[in-house]
Amino acid sequence: MNPSTKTQRLTKERPANIERAYALLKENEAFLEAVIDSLPVALFAKDASDGFRFILWNKKQEQITTIPKEKALGKTDYDLFSGESADYFREVDEAVLRRGKMINVPEEIIATDKLGDIWLHTVKVPVKDPNGQGTVIVGISEDITEKVKSKEQLKRLNENLSQANEELKNTQMQLIQAEKMESIGRLAAGVAHEVKNPLALLLMGVEYLSSGVDREDENVPEILAEMREAINRADSIIRGLVDFSSQRQLALVKTDIRSTIEQVLLLVRHEITRNSIQVQVDMEEELPAIMADSAKLEQVFINLMMNAIHAMEEVPKGRLEVRTYTEYLTDIERDEGARTADHLRMGDLVVVVEILDNGGGIPEEHLQKVFDPFFTTKATGVGTGLGLSVVRKIVELHKGAVDITNRPEGGVRVKIRFKVPRRKAEAIDTAQATEA
Repeated sequence: MNPSTKTQRLTKERPANIERAYALLKENEAFLEAVIDSLPVALFAKDASDGFRFILWNKKQEQITTIPKEKALGKTDYDLFSGESADYFREVDEAVLRRGKMINVPEEIIATDKLGDIWLHTVKVPVKDPNGQGTVIVGISEDITEKVKSKEQLKRLNENLSQANEELKNTQMQLIQAEKMESIGRLAAGVAHEVKNPLALLLMGVEYLSSGVDREDENVPEILAEMREAINRADSIIRGLVDFSSQRQLALVKTDIRSTIEQVLLLVRHEITRNSIQVQVDMEEELPAIMADSAKLEQVFINLMMNAIHAMEEVPKGRLEVRTYTEYLTDIERDEGARTADHLRMGDLVVVVEILDNGGGIPEEHLQKVFDPFFTTKATGVGTGLGLSVVRKIVELHKGAVDITNRPEGGVRVKIRFKVPRRKAEAIDTAQATEA
């Protein structure tokens, strides 16, 4: 081919190629702009060498800020946002330039005219101009307003639930106290009788000694000893009743459950005697201490013993049995340990208190309802129907469990289990292993 002819052809083809290149470039720009505008996140860019003026502003940025692209491009933050917000944005932009690396802003807020306050999660990164003449700050923002509002709503809900839970606790304590006063009313006559006897003994002793004291009288030491015993007995009864009747929040301390039961037996002694009830107490020696509120446990045992006594009123030979022992938990319905280590779980060492009677028992159809508030099998006007409900609540406050079953031979068995503190349980396990 003639060189001149080839040159002529190339000259004719060049304008066509350039036009296609320009057209392709425009198509690419339009395509790139369409991609940027289709992003689900807000995208913007600022020219740091020109006063941080916006040079990129996509559709999502328009939606979030409610500011159209035409109004934003070529403007600074101070032209578009409040002075406080603009100062904050500029501070972050300058920090990006100083560090020369990406900065993550988990939460920032902008005020808009139409949508109010908008919360954003923003990432800003410095990008060098290809010719090295300047730096562009590129930002990507995600609208997290709904997340923030949900978080605040959840926080308010949690605060409301905490307040409601606290009110529920106070109501429960008031209910426990109300039922306690009901028990005191039931015990009043018996306690008065138990105190009256020591007072009568004291009066007899005072009358005997008021005639004069003969040092040679062999009866004087015996009378003084009886008077001292009567005083201690009356004092113990009164102190126990006062402590039991006091209103206070749950106070868990190391408690010897044996002494608590002995105090309760003293308070219900008159009811036992009046109904000719035979009492058998079988308490394991060296029973480990538990974390408990002794006054609250007294309320539990008084309620259960009084129920047992009343159930045996028509029985010719009523028999009340109280047992305490330890065992390893193997038959609890649900594993509370999955929620908290304080609750009972399989394999725990527990202190067990059993209260048994030989009364008429509970109809099988009522066994599942005995812990329901206001449910009672007693005659109208006798009791509040809250006794066993309060018993269960107090036991639950001690992270324990209570079960009521009918005995095959007649009567009712109440079984209460309290968790032994872990260190004490481990010490008992070690001692048993050593003995083995």
